[in-house]
Amino acid sequence: MMNKRGQLSIETLILYGLIVLVALSAVGALIYFNVLDLGGYLPDTCNIAGTGDLKCEEFRANPADNTVSLSIRNIGQKTITKGDNAVAFTIDDQENTHFTGTVKTTMPSAWSLAPGAIKEVKFTIPSSDGELKSGATLRATITAEYVYAGGVIDQGATGDLRIRVP
Repeated sequence: MMNKRGQLSIETLILYGLIVLVALSAVGALIYFNVLDLGGYLPDTCNIAGTGDLKCEEFRANPADNTVSLSIRNIGQKTITKGDNAVAFTIDDQENTHFTGTVKTTMPSAWSLAPGAIKEVKFTIPSSDGELKSGATLRATITAEYVYAGGVIDQGATGDLRIRVP
């Protein structure tokens, strides 16, 4: 009688284990084939790392005019300007979901950002590269290249942007 109970409990554990294994495999397959996007439940973020002088305050993706807007604040002690050869800001869609290639901004030659100041940086995605898809999450790499006012060495910062397109 004791062996029968032990055998029944082992069979029950194996059965429950197989059910859990099948359920996890099904969820894993849904995630792998992008049917289920767990990243969509994460909050929108914009981080710029590097020298520690730039902070992304606000961000928005607008599929109507195919633009991504960032509000960048200078949290450093020196004024930031656009260098002679430096591209101010670029974004790169990591998964090529919305666009391919790198989108660069064209900053005016007199562009500068004083300590504590905040300015909008707007990226317009060319229709030849793609378009922002409503409901999808944009995961992009942000690159900033700049020079301190009166400086000669190009500074750089790289970060990431994750935003759900409305």
